[in-house]
This record gives sequence, C-alpha cells and structure tokens, in this order.
Amino acid sequence: MFGTMANAQENQLQDIVVTAQKRSQNVQDTPLSVTAVSGEQLASVGIATVQELNRVDPALQIGQATGTVTTFIRGIGNPVTTAGNEASVPVYIDDVYFVRASVPFFDLASVERVEVLKGPQGTLFGRNASGGVISIYTKDPSQHAELEARLGYANYQTMDAKFYLNMPITDTLAANVSASYHNQDKGWGKNRTLVDPFNTSLGYLPSNDDYWKSHSFSARGKILWEPADGLSVKLIGYYQKSWSQIGIYSRPFPGTPGGSPDPAHNGFGNSGNFPVPAQELPPLGFYDVALGATQKMYDDSEGYGFSGRVDYEMGFADVVSITAYRNNDELYASAGNNSPYNWVRYDLNIVDNQFSQEFQLKSKAGSPVNWIAGLYYLNADGGFDPTTIYGPGTQALLVDSISIRGEQNVKSYAAFGQLTYPITDNTNVTGGLRYTIDKVAGRGSTTTLFVPELPFLLQNVPAVAAAFGAPNGTVFDSATANAIVAGAQMPVDNVPGGGVARKTFKKLTWKASIDHKFTEDVMVYANYSRGYKAGTFNTLPLDQSEPLSPEVVDAYEIGFKTELADRRIRLNGALFWNDLSNPQVQAQRNGLVFLKNAGSARTKGAEFDLTVAAAPGLTLRMAGTYLIAKFRDFADAPSYCPNPQVDAATCQALSPGLPIAAGNLNTIQVDATGNYMPYASKWKFSGGLSYDYTLADDSNISFDVNANWASKFNWDADNVIKEPSHLLLDGSVSFTPAAAEHLTIRFWMKNITGEKFNINYYAQASGSAFSSAPGAPRTYGGELVFKF
Repeated sequence: MFGTMANAQENQLQDIVVTAQKRSQNVQDTPLSVTAVSGEQLASVGIATVQELNRVDPALQIGQATGTVTTFIRGIGNPVTTAGNEASVPVYIDDVYFVRASVPFFDLASVERVEVLKGPQGTLFGRNASGGVISIYTKDPSQHAELEARLGYANYQTMDAKFYLNMPITDTLAANVSASYHNQDKGWGKNRTLVDPFNTSLGYLPSNDDYWKSHSFSARGKILWEPADGLSVKLIGYYQKSWSQIGIYSRPFPGTPGGSPDPAHNGFGNSGNFPVPAQELPPLGFYDVALGATQKMYDDSEGYGFSGRVDYEMGFADVVSITAYRNNDELYASAGNNSPYNWVRYDLNIVDNQFSQEFQLKSKAGSPVNWIAGLYYLNADGGFDPTTIYGPGTQALLVDSISIRGEQNVKSYAAFGQLTYPITDNTNVTGGLRYTIDKVAGRGSTTTLFVPELPFLLQNVPAVAAAFGAPNGTVFDSATANAIVAGAQMPVDNVPGGGVARKTFKKLTWKASIDHKFTEDVMVYANYSRGYKAGTFNTLPLDQSEPLSPEVVDAYEIGFKTELADRRIRLNGALFWNDLSNPQVQAQRNGLVFLKNAGSARTKGAEFDLTVAAAPGLTLRMAGTYLIAKFRDFADAPSYCPNPQVDAATCQALSPGLPIAAGNLNTIQVDATGNYMPYASKWKFSGGLSYDYTLADDSNISFDVNANWASKFNWDADNVIKEPSHLLLDGSVSFTPAAAEHLTIRFWMKNITGEKFNINYYAQASGSAFSSAPGAPRTYGGELVFKF
C-alpha cells in the first residue's frame, strides 16, 4: 500500500521489488500479503524508527518497552521484553535475524526499504516467525558516488543528525558508511516529589526535573567487492550506543491509582521512610512521573555486530552464504514500585549475543521452476547476569543485595526448501517445508549478600541470632557467626538437579499455496502455512526445569492483488484465519514479568490496501484491517485485585491472608476463555497523501500527510485495562529551490492533534499497581537536507 509513488510524467504507479521469498520479485507477483516502504518514503513522512511503522501498516501493532520493540501482526505476538524471550514477529536487518529486538539497532538511517510480511513465515524464515516478519534492508554500496546529510532541530530541545556517504573505490570495490545521532535533552513531563512522604493527600511539590528523555548514536559501514562476474562479497559492521527513559514503565496507567510501598506485597522490609499502612498516591499529569530524586528509570545500551554475505552464480544455481555475529551490553535500571520512595532498586544486566550461519542454494533468476533449499544454524545467549536487587527495603531485612542469574542458551538447526511450479502459463503452485531442531539450555542461581553488620549482630543480638538457628536468648561466637554468613552468601541453584535445565524441541513447518493470474494485472492466491515459536525458559528468574511449550500457528489466507486504470490504481486485499496452539502470553510472578502458555486462541479478519496515482505528482493511500482475536481456552489467565469484574469477597478469597493495600494489587487467576487477546484492535485504518509540485522557476515543493486510527484494545488477557481508540496525524512540507537543487528545507509535525496514548503496559502486582509509559506528544521541527 505504501511502497510506491506515482510516476509524475506518466501518472502511473511504479513497480515495487521485494525479497519476501528470498529472491527479487515484484510485490504484485508475490502470493502473500506484503507491505513495502522505501527509505525515501520513510524519510519523507518522518518515520525514523521501526516502532513507528504501525503508522503506515494497520496490520502492525508495535510498542516499545524496556529497551526493546514489541511487535504484533494480525493479533499474534507477545509484549514480554524479558531477555531470552524472542518475539513472534521477528525483525531482520540485511537478512540477519535479531534475537532481541533492541530499539537502538533499528534506527532507520540509510535504509533502502522495509518489508512487512504478514502471516507465518516458518518455511523460509524459520522459528519465531509465527506471526510474520519485519525485514529491513539498508543501502548497498554502488559505483555511483553519493553524499547525503540531514541536520534537524525539534521541540523538547531535540537535535538529530544523519550522514550517508557512498564511495566507489575501484571498478570492483565500493563502500558506504552511515551515522545517526539523536539527543532529546528536554523531557515530555516532570518528575514529581511528594510534599510530605507520610501524608500523600498533600500532593506534589512543583518540579523542574524533566522526564522521558533520550540520546543515541549509531553507525553502519558496508563494503561490496565484485571481483568477477557472478561473484560478490558484502561485509557489514555496525555499532550503537544509547540511553533512554522512553518506553520504560515508570508511572501508573492513566486512570488507575498508584500507592506507597507495601512490604506484604513486595516481600521486602519496612525501611521507615514510607507510611504504614500504604497510602494511595495523588494522580499525575499524563506525561508526569513520581519517582523522587533516586528512583529514576532508564535503559542503557551499547552493542555492535558484523555480518558477511557471499553470492556466487554457478551454472545451474546460485549459492548464498550469510554469516553474522552480534553482541549487546544492556542495563535496565528500574525502581520496581513506581513511587517516590527510595525503597528497592532493580539493576537488570542483560545478556544478548548471537552467532548465525545460513546457506542457500536457489534456482537461477528467470527459471521456469523457482526453488530454494538451505541450512540454518543459530547459537544465541540471552538472559540476566545478574539482576541485582538492593536498597533500603532489602537492608531492612539485613540483606545488602540479592543477585539473580538467569541465562538461556539456544542452539537451533534447520533445513528448509521451497518450490514454485507453474502448472499453466497463469497458475503456480508453491510448496515448502522446514525442519527445525532447537536445543534450549538454561541455568539459574541466586546469591544473597548480607549487610556487613550481620556478623556483629549475630554475636550481640539474640533475636537476630535466633533467626539463623541459635537457641532462644543466645548468640553465636565470632567464628560461628562468620561461618554462617559466609555459607549463607554462597550462590544457590534455582533449578533442581544441579541448576541446569535442558530441553530439545523438534518441529516441522510448511507452506502450501496456489496463485492464478486472470490478467497481467489481476492475481488471486490462497495459502495454508504453519508457523512455530520455539519453547523457551523464563529467565527472570530461571527457576523451572521445564520450559514453555512451543507456540504453533496454523494459518489460512486468501487474497487478491490488482493494478487497474492503466496502473493508476493498486488495490490488494486478503482474508485470514489463524489458529494458535499454546500461545505464549505475558503474566506476572513475584513482581517480575514472565511468559506462560494459554491453551489456544484464534485470530481472523480482513485487510486491504489501496494506492491511487490521482494526478501528476499526487499519490493517495489508504489501508485498513478488521481483526477478531480471542482466546479459545485460557482457564488460568493472570489477573489482579481490585478488579471490576470480580467482587471484593471473591478477590479476597483468591488471595487469602493478603489484604489489598492502597494502590497495590493482589495476583489472582481468572478464566479468560472467550476474552479478546491483548494488543488487538478490532479496527485499524491508515491513509495519507504525497504531493510533489514544480513551481514556475523549477523549484520543487512536496507535501506529505499521514493518519493512523486504531480502535480500543485490551492490554491483558483479563480484558480489564484498555487502551482507548486514538488517531495519530502527521504531516510535513519540503522545499527544494531551483537555485540550490542539492538543498532541501523540510518542516514536519507528528501527532498534530496532541493525542494522548500509551505504548506499553505492565501489571506490577507486587509493586505500585498498573504501570505504563506514554507515547510521544505533539512534536515538530525542521531539518536541512543536503544531497550530492
């Protein structure tokens, strides 16, 4: 829908070339639902990150939380950002799968195009593509010298700079480099402090402390060597460093209360700096937080990676080899209970590294029968090493810190093949198989470090000594006290049987489709495919010997692709039906996020996209999705009290012995069978226009407007907390003077109407109620673009 512009001279739509089936192909000849967006169009409408792609494709639901992108297509996905978990809609960059979809890697600088493949892609893309795939392709080096620089400034003291240089070196060697810098130095809201921490009814003090800020830098370089006909070698290296508060759960979900700490709900001690019993916190402005001076939350990330691709044309087939390595160091610093009280801190040191190797053997371009066969290997580590919990709340229990290590290693092996055979001149059948073996190993341990004063207390305070086994009224001698502390601080394995858990999963996935062209410009197709999201351990903490069961999706789709009115109208559409077994969904345990299996679910609906070359230089766009996504079997779904769907007596019976404290939640379970799935709007629409106009003096002016509307959706399986419907409207105008054709001046505005919306959600059952983070308010700015 969005992947084309009108040809100004002929007033026709241009072809869109994609590689959705691992070979270059016109998108109108590809028998599956694909949205393709060029890098030029992304820049024109101001889409700079992957998480903004849902503004141009209504089948996408994308959020951002704790440093990662959360992706859903047609209702399939999960929002869990715990390291080690992999998304049901993976993100690829230059044909390399990113196990953890860390936001900083997905800065859309120097992008050639983005492809969104809808529905399971288990044959060609493999594990963890049960909902679809997002593929990003950056610009390749070429023999044409090119320089582009962008310098922009926006409200909230935001500075952006992008640079791209392509350099031919010899007739067979070329290189390019790109860099991107972003610094938002002023926050969207304020960090508020209570007038009196023991009387929350007095409200907050005025504040000049900004919140929701970010800064980042990324760079990418490519070398392309073509020493002989039919042989090319491409080497890629990239680096990123970022710090961000955006997308971090930091305040109560709007309309729900927050509360002061409650030791009974959190399991930590009373440090004496908060009221008992717990008090409800005053409401906040939409973009404000109440974290005090010491409780600020952020994600700090630095990473790099390399990949190499070799393409070799043999006599009967083409060979492709793709080798990749990536490493990222990340710290997620959390306050835990989203309140102004300095009580407990969580430092999550994230493990994220991977190595992959893929081999492809495929038919020559233009072959009457198209086929591909390949092998794939992945070795990835993910988890926490460690999660450290510390602060006055632990010290009140004589604990200096608790370090929880939970780490998972995945070794994945796969063989795959797909063949497209023309049974007539206008009809093709496609069949594909992939066999995957996933070996998952996890290890978890906990180390508790006591306060330095503990040996003294064991020797002098009978009550403390009694807690460690001394007879009533007695204390320990010095040697015994020191031995007790030393022994208690040894790491303890969290998993029975030596602390290591292992599991092997084996899965066959497939695809079968048929497509028929009634004319050169009208095609219909039907697909049946199976997708698979691998079984995984929970790593926060990793304390179970059995991982989750794999998520399996059986998908059915029929669709059509047309170009009408002498290629001035492009109209594509599809009907889809997905049956999910063992969907992996978000839950909560002891204040920490984790995954669990539901029984089954189903998503079904319809979608369309329309592009019209309405007049010379004018392109109109519109797309829409209708989606029904429901659980068919989920008898033990997570929920929380207080709960408008459960009466108070039942709530208390489900959580006996734990009164519901002000602004806190009790964990319960409910039957969510028949409930709507999270992050699934019933209706979504997007539309816009692009208009290029040449003035009398040959100067050029361009207008871009884009709108995206989504109906309300549920944030959790219990269908209690909902995100209201919202409309996001963006626009820009660009001017290129004839006297300086290499210079463009661009002004833009996003979220023009100032819509208030949330980009994530989490029920902090052992902390301060429901939490979330806001999406960006109205932003606007200008940039200078230099192209040579």
